Amino acid sequence: MNNEQRRVTLLDVGVQWLILDAASCAEPLWYARGAGAPLQSLFRQQDEELADSGPWLIRVDGHPDLVDNCLQKDPLGHASLWCASSLCQKALVNQLRSRVYAELPGGETTRFRWYDPRVLFPYLEDCTQQRRDDFMAPFRLLVHTDLNPYNHPHQCQLWQQADTGGGFTNRPLLFTEET
Repeated sequence: MNNEQRRVTLLDVGVQWLILDAASCAEPLWYARGAGAPLQSLFRQQDEELADSGPWLIRVDGHPDLVDNCLQKDPLGHASLWCASSLCQKALVNQLRSRVYAELPGGETTRFRWYDPRVLFPYLEDCTQQRRDDFMAPFRLLVHTDLNPYNHPHQCQLWQQADTGGGFTNRPLLFTEET
């Protein structure tokens, strides 16, 4: 399996954006900055000093080299979520940022690392269908690496809403070589 096949599959399924956890893999962020790709931190202004170690929304359609760089630098995919949305960048950032910050019962605010596939997958699996649909509302689709590469090498999970208007469900996204 090579990165070109993985890139082709991701872009063919309609991926527009990369949500990158720069704390786990910062190199694609640096590459995106140098390439002039549209990007924005998902941290609030008060956390600006932490931004380089936080989640970033990076436009990847039209930047296949950026997709290649991310696949090379994050081969296990633990720092990468790939998505598509009908929202403009500003609206999408606002929606995603609202998911980073969670209010605790005592009124204190904490950060929720949903942008880490190792956190997101169990969260989505354990949610009720309504809560999952609410959480996934900004997305047309969301792709993350499969968390068990021994059972599913080079496979991702694709979360998508059914064409019939049903809730979000996931299925394996097999790369070109495997289809």
